[in-house]
Amino acid sequence: MRRKKIQNILFQILKFSFAAGIFVWLAAAGKIDFLKIREALFHSPWILFSIAMGFGTLFMSAWRWWLLIRSQGIRFSFAKVFRLVLIGQFFNIIIPGTISGDIVKAYYITRNEEKKMLAGFSVLMDRLIGLFVLIGMTSAVVLVNASSLTTPELKTLGIGIVVLSMVSFLGILFFFLKSDFRLPSLVPSFFHRIAEVIWAYRRRRRILLKAAILTVFNYFFNVLLFYGVAQSLGENFLTFPQYLFLIPVGLFVMAIPIAPAGLGVGQGVFLKLFEWAYGRPVTIGADMVTLGQIVIAVWAMIGGILYLFHKQKKFVPMPEAGVMAS
Repeated sequence: MRRKKIQNILFQILKFSFAAGIFVWLAAAGKIDFLKIREALFHSPWILFSIAMGFGTLFMSAWRWWLLIRSQGIRFSFAKVFRLVLIGQFFNIIIPGTISGDIVKAYYITRNEEKKMLAGFSVLMDRLIGLFVLIGMTSAVVLVNASSLTTPELKTLGIGIVVLSMVSFLGILFFFLKSDFRLPSLVPSFFHRIAEVIWAYRRRRRILLKAAILTVFNYFFNVLLFYGVAQSLGENFLTFPQYLFLIPVGLFVMAIPIAPAGLGVGQGVFLKLFEWAYGRPVTIGADMVTLGQIVIAVWAMIGGILYLFHKQKKFVPMPEAGVMAS
């Protein structure tokens, strides 16, 4: 047990060192313009716009998760759910990966809840809905505005997104059309329970539709956050439809649990995406995501304050008052 724990710690250190190495290398190679970032941070009104969009993404995320929780008869107030989302955002910037906060959210929402499995896996369902809608919206941008993919690299990436979207669509059809799904008996019972919990949402189609609509709004808030950051840096070469494609792709890669808030990984990915879009070497992609991470950290710090003040306070669900109609 002790050996496994040491191995896990060493693995986390290795991942963080890898991401930090990417960031340091990009900075040393002059691929991040810190002077431009500082100027934009303290003098551009677009930063306030991006901070407001950051609130929009958190609000929509909390609303979506709240709907999913209530649909399973778990009565948490929206204020408490929003608080957990902010705390999760805080842990996203201190634990590797942009999905790390989900683990913290799942812990808090299950520790005083009798329906622990339903409560915990509401976080997973929330993430799955966000992922499927993100893929679908990005694919729609490719199909509707293919002319915005101006280079061979972006066109290849766009084709890959469309294929992934088609596979996701087949998965969604299977979910809704297969009324009784059971895993093979050889699969551990824990995974059977997961499948049962996920399949329980099939009866909440109106809730799932509402959650998907909220995710569409969340998609635009996320894009607008980084669009505002890019405008603060003086970016005026790309069109808005190109942002609708580039930002979700970059955020998807940043979700890989390598470094806190995707540090280093985000810089490398967006540097390359924007170079492909421009057709030449530019620093704007790495500059944009660095400044965007600072904007996101504003709300994460608020989540950190909430965590410090409320970590000893129990999040007790409201008394049961029936399941929200779906």
